[in-house]
Amino acid sequence: MVYWLIILLAIAVVMFVAELFVPSGGLLAIIGAASLTAAIIICFSIDRWLGVGVTVASMLIAPFVFAGSINLWQRSPLGKRMIITQTVGELPLPEILIGSSGVALTEMRPMGEVEVGEVRIEAQSEMGFIIPAGAKVKVLAMSGGIATVRELKETAKV
Repeated sequence: MVYWLIILLAIAVVMFVAELFVPSGGLLAIIGAASLTAAIIICFSIDRWLGVGVTVASMLIAPFVFAGSINLWQRSPLGKRMIITQTVGELPLPEILIGSSGVALTEMRPMGEVEVGEVRIEAQSEMGFIIPAGAKVKVLAMSGGIATVRELKETAKV
């Protein structure tokens, strides 16, 4: 009976380690978990306290083994191919001068799109006011590629 216990624990360890390096979709981990469960059942058949001890030890050790295996997997050849390590870079922010005027392309409640010159950018209206689509706007500020705009009111000429 003790031989079966040792064999099942060895199978569980081998399956869990193999799961790190062989892309099996979790099948090897399921086999390892079944082997560990069978080993715990054998421990309970040998002695009740041995079964409780192995169960508690498995539950206490499992999070550390899982974290360590993920850390190890990231350094494996398969893990290196699956994890993105480089970034392409950031998109350049549009160069819009404060005080420029443009047209609201969408209704701003308070966010929307405006066109300043030939550049379309995301914008927010000043103080949360609603600006209708097609209204002329003036750029008050730029922050993180988002313009803060105010609607320009047309004044009647006398």
